[in-house]
Amino acid sequence: MEQKRVLMKDIAAKAGVHQTTVSLALRNHPSLPQKTRDRIRKLADEMGYHPDPALSALIAYRQSTKQGQADQVIAFIVNCRDEKEFHESHVHQQLVDGARARAAELGYKLDLFWFGRDYPSSKSLNRVLKTRGIQGVILGAFDIHNLDLQLDWELFSVVKINILPTELSFETVLSNQMAGVRLAMSELREHSIRHVGLAVADHDEAHNRNLFTAGYLVGQRHLDQSDIIPPFIFHRKPKEELLPEVIEWARKYELQAILSNWNYFDEAAWELTIEYGQTCRYVPLDADERTQRYGGVVQNHPLIGKRAVDRVVGQIKTFQRGTEEISSLTMVQPTWLPLQAWPPKNFEPES
Repeated sequence: MEQKRVLMKDIAAKAGVHQTTVSLALRNHPSLPQKTRDRIRKLADEMGYHPDPALSALIAYRQSTKQGQADQVIAFIVNCRDEKEFHESHVHQQLVDGARARAAELGYKLDLFWFGRDYPSSKSLNRVLKTRGIQGVILGAFDIHNLDLQLDWELFSVVKINILPTELSFETVLSNQMAGVRLAMSELREHSIRHVGLAVADHDEAHNRNLFTAGYLVGQRHLDQSDIIPPFIFHRKPKEELLPEVIEWARKYELQAILSNWNYFDEAAWELTIEYGQTCRYVPLDADERTQRYGGVVQNHPLIGKRAVDRVVGQIKTFQRGTEEISSLTMVQPTWLPLQAWPPKNFEPES
């Protein structure tokens, strides 16, 4: 004889609570005390309860078509040092633009929250998010400084863009930087450019768990020993101090190409080519509006922003809150722009 299916009303009767309480507990809804949620979920497991997939799909559909959803806000939190750093970064601008567009498509509103500038402490930011009833939070490509963000995470659905803060275990969306470097090295080999060097900042490596250098080392497997160049890993410093170091490194190894996500390194390649007669092109690993004319790698930041919204909305609708015991990772593939003639005509350095 087929065993009778365990229903929510059966669990409610056993637990001595209303069926609505069982429903909320099984969805890990933060409106219930954690102790109540744990007790009911444990009881459901013991009784052999399994959700009806058809009913779950119907509930999700109804939630997605509910009126008034446009009032729901997703918080996009950044921790840039100042206004200039934020607005001069094509990364932050594109992430926010992509996220905001996707949020609007799904019936949400995306608001920017500036941890450090507008909210100097976790407590002040936490209070505002709770007061406004915000459920979804995106940590938007945090910089390596000011990472001590401590919110009541069990109240929020959270997605990170990039790895930082590393101690917070949340679903993460980031660019596949390893694939981008390998793609660039493969394309350069097709153009018989084999003496290639990678210049990347140590804090960028921290952002993506060394994916730049990982892609570079894997890409070197196809090279002769004489063409293998050690990567140039540098600390952030003023441009006038850093460029001479890049030029010295490129001259030492007689580079034909500099790979970097720092878009003013085209100035180093230009000086090597024009002043020293060492034809060395710049290949951006994160091309912005100005450096796309050289060809290179486009990281597709708007798409990363959109994917982050997709993930956080999915969590909101399924009542997933708080940190994850085992976090998941979504990697967005970069794309390639064909190489253009070097040196470029009418070269203009970054202002």
